[in-house]
Parts: sequence; C-alpha cells; structure tokens
Amino acid sequence: MFGAELNSKYVQTCCVVIGGLFLIWPAIYNGYPLVFSDSHVFISQPVAGFMNWDKPFVYGPLILLFHAWQTLWLVVLAQALLLSHLLWLVIVAVTSEPKLAPAAYSPQRLVKLTASPVAKRHLLTCGALALFSTAPWFVSFLMPDIFGAMAVLCIFLLGFSTHLKRVEVAWLVLLGALAIAVHLSHLVIAAACVFGVLCLNWRRLSIAALPLVGALVILLGTNLYAFQKATISPHGSVFMLARLSGDGNTKEILEKYCEQKNWYLCAWVDRLPTDSDDFLWNGKGPVWSHPGGPIGLAPEASEIVSYVLLTRPWPVLLSGLKNMAEQLWLIQLGDTLHPDHLDVTVAKSVRQYFAAQELKRLNVSRQMKDTLAADAVWFSRVSVGVFYCAVLFGLYVLFVAWRKRGVALGHAHTRVQDASERASAEFAQQHTKVVVSFILMLWLGVVANAFATGALSKPHHRYQARIAWLLVLPPLLLWRDPTRFARA
Repeated sequence: MFGAELNSKYVQTCCVVIGGLFLIWPAIYNGYPLVFSDSHVFISQPVAGFMNWDKPFVYGPLILLFHAWQTLWLVVLAQALLLSHLLWLVIVAVTSEPKLAPAAYSPQRLVKLTASPVAKRHLLTCGALALFSTAPWFVSFLMPDIFGAMAVLCIFLLGFSTHLKRVEVAWLVLLGALAIAVHLSHLVIAAACVFGVLCLNWRRLSIAALPLVGALVILLGTNLYAFQKATISPHGSVFMLARLSGDGNTKEILEKYCEQKNWYLCAWVDRLPTDSDDFLWNGKGPVWSHPGGPIGLAPEASEIVSYVLLTRPWPVLLSGLKNMAEQLWLIQLGDTLHPDHLDVTVAKSVRQYFAAQELKRLNVSRQMKDTLAADAVWFSRVSVGVFYCAVLFGLYVLFVAWRKRGVALGHAHTRVQDASERASAEFAQQHTKVVVSFILMLWLGVVANAFATGALSKPHHRYQARIAWLLVLPPLLLWRDPTRFARA
C-alpha cells in the first residue's frame, strides 16, 4: 500500500511538471517570457524605495521568490506549475466519484482513482488548453493576469471538492489569497465566487471564503507598509473617476458643484477626456497635470466619485452594464503582444537589475522584434471559435442536469432496494451537484471579471481573454459522456 501511494505521488508530480511545460510553449516560441509595459513595475517593486500608486504591493515581491534577480524564466515556470497542479485537483474533483462513504473506499481504489485515469485526463487537458485556448499565453505572461483564473479554481475546490486533504486545503487557501491580492479586480471575482458557494453549498462557505479574507488582510498590511494607510486601495478612486468621466457621468456633477467646491478638476470641466485610458495615462491630462499626480488627486477623486454615485445611480449602472456586456465577448489575443514602450520600461528594468545575458534574451525575442502578434493571429481565431463551442457545451450540460434533476435519488428511494445501488444513485446525485456547481462557478468568475474590468476600468481584449479560457474546461473534462453524471 505504501509503495502504491508513493507511485501515485510520483505519477502526479510527473504529470504536473509535464502539463506545466505544455502551458509555457508561447514563451518558448517567443524565446522569452511575454512582457507588457507594466511588467517593469512588478520587476522593480521589491527594490527599496520603489513604490507604485496603482498596483498592489504583492505580485512583485511574490515573483522575486522565483527569479531572485537571475532570470524571469523561473517566474513563468512557477506560474505554469501552479496552474497545472490546480488543474489536477480540479480533474479529481469533477471526474472522480464523490466521497460520500469513506468506508467504501480501499486505499488501492483511491490510488486507482487519482493516479492512472486522472493522469491521462490531466495531460490531455493541459495539452488541449495549450493548443486551443488563451491559457498558455497568460501563463507565459509576466503579469498577474493568470491568477484571476487561479482564484476561481481555488474557491471552487474549497467549496465543492470532496477529495482534498488537509494540506491541500491549507495550500489552496494560501494560493487563493495570493491570487486574489495580486490584482484589485480579483477581489470582485473572488467575492462573486464566494457568493456562488453561499448559494450552492453554504456549508463550505467558511472555508471557501478564507482566501478572500486572507487577500484583504494582505492588502491592508501591504498598503499600510507602502503608503501608511490601512486600506484596500488607497488611490483606487482615480480609476473610478476615469471610468465615470469616460462614460460622461462626471461633467454634470462638476458643473453643478464647482461653484461650491475648490476642485482641481473644475478647470477641466469643458475638456474632460472621453476615453478613460486617456484620462488616466495621458501625461498632459487631468491626472498627471495635477501638482501631486494621481496620489494628490485621489482625495478629490474620491469625493467626486461619491457625488456621482449618489446623484446619478441609474446612468452609472446602465453604463456599467453596457461596458460589462462589451467586455464579456472581447477575448482575442494580440493587444499585449507588441513591443510597445518595452524598450523604456521592461528593457530598462532588466538592464538595471539582471545580468547582461538576460537583456540579450529579451532583445532577441519575437515580441521585441514585433513578429509575435502576427504569428498569434491564427491561434487567436482558433481560441475564439473553441470558446464559443465551449459555451454552448456548458449550456447543454446545464440543460441536461435540469431535465434530470432528482432522478438519481428518486430511483434510489422508490425502486432501488439494494444498498449498493442506492449508494450508486447517491454518488450520481452528488456528482451532478459538483459538475453543475463547477460550470456555474466558472461562469460567475468570467462574468464578474467582465464587470470588474469593463464596468470599473475599460473593455480590453486582454482583460477577458485572461480568464475566458476557464469555460473551455467543462467540455474537456466531460466530453466523453456529458450526461453520465445525471443518470440513475
């Protein structure tokens, strides 16, 4: 038995490593991890004296544990292994029989359930995700984007998996907390998923909510350290003000209250940028022309945002829903694969903190030569087509589950007298719940992401492509017989 358990762990480790390698093929093809102009902020965050106003002080220190100022390849490899391990746990949760009666399981049967069949599914799943989804592009991306999907998977596992060991529960709580804390939009995603657990399996709520609680503690502590403010987002009101202005909801408030208030933004009332990105990042715009920059504008922004939300709730809501709907279907690759500003951001940080060989690797990459985006066009089209097919499959599974709801237990209590058959029916019913909850939780995460990024920031392909690939998981795990779980 001990040898079989060791063999199972060996198989799991090998599959997680191989699956992780599948998921970093874009970085291998590129010749270097994919980067964005903001990547330099996270590289520089751990440096003494460097503070950034708009990003949590979490992802930068976290990736330092892996690159240690040696090579950024270790960061994407770590991200790949983390996701691969999560996928293994998800496959066990969704495709194995639920643990309703522990006595019915022998150690040998547990090994069989979690070794060979799961190993095959895991490698096929990672391979399919690598070829037909956007997941590998964000695993290979030196940004916290992939952690949004990880947060959804962590909360799902904590809320619904019946196969977790205590050490795995502790690990998922820690990983989930970090995954949520690395980006403020992940708070919205996590809150939606925790609400899903409340509605679908409230008995596990206290465990499933721990990552969100942990993330809040991390953010409070890091902001206290960085800005001497125990707050979740010390300057987040600037982002909200940009979004409200972009939707046309700020001008009326400024015109109404500028005679009473001494707001700096009153000077911009007739020339407010209509694009939120222009509002935020234009060096000559209202944010950076403020004497104190975005940090100096934040207190005033918070006051203006409060006035807008109190006096124009319905226009703000309608604008938010419109932006969310637009964001929900923006899932193509390409808007972060060009070398825009990388020479003065990422290249500068790599030159300053890493050995010369690391900068050479960056400069010879396809992304820096501006050929990567063109190479990814065909892949983007394939991933979009697969996404829409996956959405239809998920809806089909939910429809089947709704049609056959209660069948398993109904048979168990009305026609089945044999104890083993009754247990089998209960297994089927419980498994139906896990599978349906899995699909609904993925949808909650994807929709919440669209709200957090579209309604609170601005719709971009990157924002939704980073998490939309989650909806490809149900057909990959259930394609053989999507209605098996609903049968008595």
